[in-house]
Amino acid sequence: MHARGTLRRSHLRMALAASLGSALLLGAAQPALAYFDNYLSGSIIGTLNQKEAASLQQTVRKILDGGPDNEAVTWNYPGAGKRAAILGTITPVATKEDKGQKCRRLKSELQRGSATEAWSGWFCKQSNGAWKARHVAQ
Repeated sequence: MHARGTLRRSHLRMALAASLGSALLLGAAQPALAYFDNYLSGSIIGTLNQKEAASLQQTVRKILDGGPDNEAVTWNYPGAGKRAAILGTITPVATKEDKGQKCRRLKSELQRGSATEAWSGWFCKQSNGAWKARHVAQ
């Protein structure tokens, strides 16, 4: 996955947040997960609550399963109380087969208040139908 600015850490949290069903996207030990949770706590992805993360996961799954390449999908989550709304776009930018799996590269731009972040990465469809983030050779 690629990121820009302070966003290098956000793709990691996105992998955690967008677990896409029961698939574990990072094979890290518990201490490493605790480190990344702490490290990512200042990012938009790192601050998603359970409802926000579930909404994003649902949108990402729909896009991976059927959104056409290069067609941006808007994802917004309304603000509530002291939590600002999240505005974003998710775009599938490439689809290809790798190691016998259908793989799709997504890019995203998110904004919450004055904070923005972007990420991009490959997700490949597993035999059980779940999508898993992984490296795909160019």
